[in-house]
Amino acid sequence: MKTLSELQLESTLTGSLTIEADGLGLKVARLADGTFLKLYRRKRLLSSALWQPPAETFARNAARLNDLGISAPKVIDTLSIPERQLSGVLYEPLPGETLRNIWQETSEQQLAHSVEDFGRFLGALHDQGVYFRSLHLGNVLQLPDGRFGLIDLSDMQISDRPLALWKRKRNVRHMLRYQQDAHWLAVRHVDDLLRGYADRAGAAAAKALKRAIGLRRHNFPRDSSKTS
Repeated sequence: MKTLSELQLESTLTGSLTIEADGLGLKVARLADGTFLKLYRRKRLLSSALWQPPAETFARNAARLNDLGISAPKVIDTLSIPERQLSGVLYEPLPGETLRNIWQETSEQQLAHSVEDFGRFLGALHDQGVYFRSLHLGNVLQLPDGRFGLIDLSDMQISDRPLALWKRKRNVRHMLRYQQDAHWLAVRHVDDLLRGYADRAGAAAAKALKRAIGLRRHNFPRDSSKTS
């Protein structure tokens, strides 16, 4: 991990474009050379971020995903900025657009095919041991070649064996906390999602997901024709 002073950080950010920020400051920036810098702020004096910085977790997960054949950003460096209690990861962004944005402009027929493809992708993730707690359609990109890729990787665990059924169900419940995602995946195109998932992960795993989705359907919007 490379250490930067506060002055060096400001120099790095010269000419950058803010992509994401909150009340405490910058979170993601596109630098002048086109690379991205994601910053993590340590929220407490004593925190797991002291011995396991999320920037290093991001870098490790990106490398593991790429080794598994799953598209992820290419990490250039990890950074520590002690004066601001920040860590950071510098990376080359994946080309493409989030599924959430794409699906808003997609016809029903095309959407059905895309949701089925996403179901296969989700099944592949779970079969390869990827447990992505921040999985939602804003963190899944469709690349120019049609494949899917993942971003925002610090909240992820990757094991050497397929996920247990209970963990698959929990992962899907995380994803369905987002109303728009749930509307597409658990109301309008749930059968397409499960068909794709079963094709990749098997019928038993798909049934487990169907049960998990069914337990939460009362939280989903009923009218599948009035929201995009």
